[in-house]
Amino acid sequence: MTVAEILEQIRAGRSLAGADLSGLDFSKQDLSGADLSGANLNGCTFSSACMQQVNLSGADLSHARLNGADLTGSDMSHVTLYDTSLIGATQQDIRIDLDRLIQRIRSGSSLAGVNLSGMDLSGQDLRNARLTGANLRGCNLEAADLRGAVLNESDLSFTNLTHVDFRGASLKRANLTRAIRMGAKIRKWALKKAYIAGATAYRS
Repeated sequence: MTVAEILEQIRAGRSLAGADLSGLDFSKQDLSGADLSGANLNGCTFSSACMQQVNLSGADLSHARLNGADLTGSDMSHVTLYDTSLIGATQQDIRIDLDRLIQRIRSGSSLAGVNLSGMDLSGQDLRNARLTGANLRGCNLEAADLRGAVLNESDLSFTNLTHVDFRGASLKRANLTRAIRMGAKIRKWALKKAYIAGATAYRS
């Protein structure tokens, strides 16, 4: 199917569950409300696309580009996110399956730009996680293992970083404003590269 034919199916309310749409370019297209559950979206481009309320559960988004896409309210549970780019995507209230997410992190997949705001990741093994530009605002990361993680330009504001192990982690231009980092293992050189507003909010 061509992109035009697929958009026509979506506008008609037809399901594309399990469809093979790999490699197609949906940049700036309106896919809102589409049922793409279990679809093969490997290598697709969704840059700046409207994907509000899209059902992506179980879809293969390997190598997909969702830069600037609006994923508000979309269901991304059980998706495959190998080398998927989500930089700049709008992801309010997005549903992401935690077990699947941790699995992707541990496999070395990049989750650049992913929105995990408010999630409970306490005690999780997130060693070497590649989370450049990620939204971790308000997360509970208490006692999480983030050794060797890449958190450049990520938003860690208002997070609970109590007893987090950041040894060897990169935090260049990361936002640590009002994060609780009591007992966190983090070197001074790493903090110097991060953005911290309101020093009185910090305790070490």
